[in-house]
Amino acid sequence: MEQISTINWAYMHFALIFAITCAQMLVVYTLAESSKPPAGLGLYTVYFMASLLGWIALTLQQNSGVEMGVDLPSVIAILNGFILFMAAGQRGGIVAGRALLGALCLAACLCVFFLPAKTMFLVEALGLALFFAAAGLLSGWRGWRQRNVGDGIIASAALLMTVAMPVASYYVLAESNSPRAESIAFGAHTVAYTLVVMGFLASVLIEYQQHLSHLATEDTLTRLLNRRGLEDALQVSMAHAQRHELPTSAIMVDIDHFKQVNDSFSNETGDHVIRLVADVISRVCRSSDVVARTGGEEFLVILPDTDLNAARVLAERIRQAVGERPLLVDFQRIAVTISLGVASSNGHVDLDSLALEAERALYLAKHGGRNRVASVEPRRVHLSNTASRNTMA
Repeated sequence: MEQISTINWAYMHFALIFAITCAQMLVVYTLAESSKPPAGLGLYTVYFMASLLGWIALTLQQNSGVEMGVDLPSVIAILNGFILFMAAGQRGGIVAGRALLGALCLAACLCVFFLPAKTMFLVEALGLALFFAAAGLLSGWRGWRQRNVGDGIIASAALLMTVAMPVASYYVLAESNSPRAESIAFGAHTVAYTLVVMGFLASVLIEYQQHLSHLATEDTLTRLLNRRGLEDALQVSMAHAQRHELPTSAIMVDIDHFKQVNDSFSNETGDHVIRLVADVISRVCRSSDVVARTGGEEFLVILPDTDLNAARVLAERIRQAVGERPLLVDFQRIAVTISLGVASSNGHVDLDSLALEAERALYLAKHGGRNRVASVEPRRVHLSNTASRNTMA
């Protein structure tokens, strides 16, 4: 069988890199059109395009006989390493070290005008090992923090380059075997670039999947759980309450005169009021409590292992905390008050029934004058505010 020549291998390799880059750029273009482009998209795009230019320059230098005044592939490789570091930092929200590594990148690129090819290869190897190591640390940290395996793939690509470039340098310094060193660097570049492409795609897809999952269980305005998220979050605690016959309480919260706020001011002001109440509820409640937004201006708080009296105390604290924080709009203070209904159940808890009981208590609080706490028991109803406390049989 006829063997494939070196130049044909080079063209095949370039075609592969070109195809990977074009596919990646198509994905990048699609992502850029989305309402919320992923972090680091712009710099990763620059990295992919600069890598393609580097492969073009290398192919021309090695196989077409084109003479270049400077070692352009080395300069592009060094710049690429720094761009990858910048992209990983932007994606992880970290800007530390940019100035220092930027100065080192500039110095390494300027060396191409003064150093011979062999020494320039060592500078390139050292610079790439440094930049890829920094990018790997950033990607690995983000992958661990976000539980995103895509960033882990990018970190593995950086680790490959961090190890391979010193090995290539060893063959140049200790054995004066430049062809083997260049082969190691060439192979490491190819594999690392492919892994970065795969890692970035995987990272973005996982990120979007997590975003869709949050949309299904999270209220976008307040960042609280929605009804579905509430049910998912309570599965374990409900089972625990049933097994140990523990009390579970619910507080239904409704913003008083909310429609008047929207009509008198604007829907945007209404959104501010909703966020204010959500923030107060989240701040006052305990870490074990589960808070959800279940309607336009309604919230439901589930209190595991909490009896009715303790739930009433917490509801009163929430009511007071909201009343102490008026909303300031155009230098005008808008008083915000809430009504709360409290219910409780022991042992087996049906979330719908418990929420319905809390809603019944909320209805009593509304009709009792608003800005107060009401609670229901199997045979008694309690209606209270700061001024008075009435018990109705």
